[in-house]
Amino acid sequence: MRHHSLRSLLLLATLLMGCSSGVRVNVLEPARVNVGPAKRLVLVQAEGQSTVQSSIARELELQTRQIGYFAFTDQTYAGARVNVSGEKVELQGDQAVALKPGEIGLRIDVLGWDADLQRGQLVAMDANGKIGARRPSRRELYAATLILGVTAFNAEGKVLAQDEYSGRFETARAGFLLRTATEQLVDRMLQDLTPRHVSHFLKLDDGDEAQRAIIQVAEQGELEQAIRQFKGYTEQHPDNAAGWYNLAVLLDASGDYRQAMHHYSRAISLTSKDSYAEMRDACVRRQAMRLAMRE
Repeated sequence: MRHHSLRSLLLLATLLMGCSSGVRVNVLEPARVNVGPAKRLVLVQAEGQSTVQSSIARELELQTRQIGYFAFTDQTYAGARVNVSGEKVELQGDQAVALKPGEIGLRIDVLGWDADLQRGQLVAMDANGKIGARRPSRRELYAATLILGVTAFNAEGKVLAQDEYSGRFETARAGFLLRTATEQLVDRMLQDLTPRHVSHFLKLDDGDEAQRAIIQVAEQGELEQAIRQFKGYTEQHPDNAAGWYNLAVLLDASGDYRQAMHHYSRAISLTSKDSYAEMRDACVRRQAMRLAMRE
């Protein structure tokens, strides 16, 4: 991997934390529901009140565009039926369109929608939760409940999740109640599906004065140059645990987890520092996250 791609793909940044030296990387990790490498959501089937269905489809299109991770396609026009049997899904219907690799299918059922809007009153309170005025302001408040059942599955027909999303929603404008409800539930659903970048601080060992100049190179974002210098350093000082550890950290930051773990182990064999073992274990977890994203 070339220098420029390390910066763009890994979004490498540097950060000093107190007196600690190190590099910070953003690692893409699965959300609660692991969708693997899929980058497109396909609404295959929607059941229940039609106005709620339409609002859900609009919110999915809007929010996926805003988040920028998934593309979204509404394929309900094909009339496919999502038949769930255990952990498998079968698409039925003459016009059913099979999912392509990289697509996640959705079936969304409107299980409950309180269309009889309940009207109440909201009393304006001050910051301490008390009615501050002699004549407190009151305004009408509309409330309703929405319950959605969501089934997510991949192109191989494997069920990834079967979840229920529900909530009671309030607004002062009755015309915005459905939009408010679907907006919030779709947001929760997408949080469960959308992988996110998680920031990790990888601490370097700056105890050896002879290695600090190379560490500074790494902290300035010149990762490949620092890796080359640490490789040269460890060749000249094969019994220096910090050299092997720092080389492992930078390989870890570059995403070369296999080589990083090899060098972490080499460093651990030369010293008993707990922090070395902790960083190796964290590298193992980062590698597992990468593999999960590829499944």
